[in-house]
Amino acid sequence: MSKFASIFFIFIIMVPLWGGEQLIVVLSPELNATSGFLKRYEKEDKWIKVGDTVHVTLGRSGLGWEGVRQPQKHEGDGKSPAGVFEIGSTFGYASESNSSMPYFYADESLICVDDVNDRFYNKMALLNPSSPPKSFENMRRSDDLYRYGAVIEYNRLGEKGRGSCIFFHLNRPDYRPTSGCTAMDEKPLVELLSWLNPASHPRLLQIPKSECLSYQKEFAGIECEL
Repeated sequence: MSKFASIFFIFIIMVPLWGGEQLIVVLSPELNATSGFLKRYEKEDKWIKVGDTVHVTLGRSGLGWEGVRQPQKHEGDGKSPAGVFEIGSTFGYASESNSSMPYFYADESLICVDDVNDRFYNKMALLNPSSPPKSFENMRRSDDLYRYGAVIEYNRLGEKGRGSCIFFHLNRPDYRPTSGCTAMDEKPLVELLSWLNPASHPRLLQIPKSECLSYQKEFAGIECEL
């Protein structure tokens, strides 16, 4: 299987959202907050917290909902997605990963397409210099923000204009908000990536604190304190 075919295959695998034995919970103080806290859980009779609570940086416009709930997330709005999402793969600048998750080697040819009219919108692809998308992200960034990361499977079917290229990645040195991703420091990010297990179908629950009690009905054991 070619590198490009492997990349495409990862994005079309469908796994039920509510299953899984690993859960990442990101709570923000309110919908418009640009930072929050991340906790990791493993499934036993209920969800059991593992590891330390981690401070994370969110989008410059706070959170926007998947689906029809308002405020919806859209391309370029600066919102991190709110809802429940699969973590499908990881990426980084090293040629090999110490994570057991599917891995994208982010060399100079790897891009993520954010052109809403492109057939590979919201997917990783290999750059064709003779026919590039009108808009895309280089995954090999000069600022090193993508030296380690994971793909948050928001808008995995590529609904036009609903947002693209949403990741866990490294914080900027000044901790300013992201364009819609969820960022953290290197040590907790590397720990998160090494913890992820594809056999456990890891999920992200990312919501404002005010919504947490309702989600406790689905995810018994999660904490709602920041």
